[in-house]
Amino acid sequence: MAKIAYLIRRKNIFYFHLVVPVEFRSSLKVREVTRSLKTENRAEASFQALKLAVYFKAVLHDLKLGKLSGSSLN
Repeated sequence: MAKIAYLIRRKNIFYFHLVVPVEFRSSLKVREVTRSLKTENRAEASFQALKLAVYFKAVLHDLKLGKLSGSSLN
């Protein structure tokens, strides 16, 4: 299975991990986003991580266009 950039594992539980681009850090007040995917199953975690990546990338895109405020990532 291919490696998913947003997927990490800690003690058999998978997590979504996204490093916030430098241009958004001051407005969002975070350097990274980490969320538990609450699963030990790699296939399920990969699917969930990709869904979260799409969501967060869309939020960052909207922030860049000025459509959202900085608190929208949480």
